[in-house]
Parts: sequence; C-alpha cells; structure tokens
Amino acid sequence: MKHITLIAIVLLMFSCSSLDVNYDYDRSVNFSNYSTFSFYPWDYKHGFQINEYDKQTIMMAIQSNLEKKGYKFQKEGGDMAVSIFLTLKGKTSYEAYTNHYGGWAGYGGGWGYSGFGYGYGYGPGFSNTTVSQHNYTQGTLIIDVFSVSNKKLIWQGIGSREVENNLEARDRKLPKNVSQILARFPVHK
Repeated sequence: MKHITLIAIVLLMFSCSSLDVNYDYDRSVNFSNYSTFSFYPWDYKHGFQINEYDKQTIMMAIQSNLEKKGYKFQKEGGDMAVSIFLTLKGKTSYEAYTNHYGGWAGYGGGWGYSGFGYGYGYGPGFSNTTVSQHNYTQGTLIIDVFSVSNKKLIWQGIGSREVENNLEARDRKLPKNVSQILARFPVHK
C-alpha cells in the first residue's frame, strides 16, 4: 500500500509541473516556401520580466530547433520573423487531504422495547481534513512566427508551466520546454 501511495504522490508532482503546450498555424501556408528565419526584438513590455541569460537560452534553443528542422538562421532579413513573448502570473493551488479514523458497526443481541432481540448498531468516527496552499509563478512562453513578405502570423506555439526557481534546473528545462513547444513546427523540405 505504501508503494502505491508513493507512486501516486510522484505522479501528482510531475503532473503539476509539466508543460502545457498548444499550437496553431495557418493551414493555407506552404512552409516549404520558407528557408530562413530571423528574430524579431523582444517586446519591451514582456522582456523586462526575464533576465538576459534566460532570453539568450530561449533564443538559442529556438534557433537550434529550427535549424534541426532545416531552416537557416540569418541575423536580419529571413523569410520568417520569430517573435517571443513571455508572461508571468502569480498563482495559488490548494490541496486537501481527509483522514477518517474510528467508527464501528456491529450486529448483536440485547434487551430492547420488545424484549430480547437482535439489531444493527454503529459508533461515531472522527475525520480530519488538512488543506495546504502552494503559491507559485506560472510562466507562459509564446513563440510567434510571421511571414516577412506579407507580415502575417503563420505559426504560434504556447507553453505554460510553473517557473523553476532553481537556476540549474531552469537551465536544463528551458531548452527542453522550447523543444516541446516547437515539436509540431513543420520541417523544411
């Protein structure tokens, strides 16, 4: 029983911290018409929420993923412009756990109103509910890809998860998160 409880707790921890990914794209666009990409500068309204090191980590991960898909990076003038936005939001989650102790039920004989008889009985129990609160920051990374020729959005990927406070863990997870967001980006033929 302890083994099953431990597995349930581990699964709960991983399910809370996993990356939630959504994407959409213009189905009328032929992505084989694009071969290069450039980065659009960070939006000043969203760029201040993240340090320069994490910005560079995200941009390098995007560049690496798109190059693996056959696109070439150009500092300026690519066929596609990649725009990056980041939002941070304070959130709170609650978890409740109820323990129930005691209580009994039985069947037995005894004297009653109509003489000697048998019947059911019960005893009271005790329940205790514990509620824990977890405050965290949810980060949402939005990657927009525009066609430079007509300035239209052709692909968008969004990833949301709890922000990792441990800097070493964040360094490991940021590139993996970007890879998950770009997993469905079309491969250049």
